[in-house]
Amino acid sequence: MKRKERITHEPWDEREWICLCGNIPQEAPFMPCDEKGNQMEPGPGWKGLYVCENCGRIIQSYGLEVVGRRKA
Repeated sequence: MKRKERITHEPWDEREWICLCGNIPQEAPFMPCDEKGNQMEPGPGWKGLYVCENCGRIIQSYGLEVVGRRKA
C-alpha cells in the first residue's frame, strides 16, 4: 500500500503551507483548483482543493493530503 503524501505548515501559522517541493506561499502561491489542478474561484462545486504553482501537486485543504498532480 502506497503511503499518502501530506504537505506541512509552519509551526506558528497553519496558513503558511510548505509543499513537498519546498514551495511556500511567498514564492509561488497555492491556488484554488478543481480535481485536475485547473484554477477556479472558490464557490459552488469547489471541493477545497489547492494546486501548488511550483510543482503542480493538488492538495486537499482539510488535512493537507496530496490527492493528485496537475498534468504538464
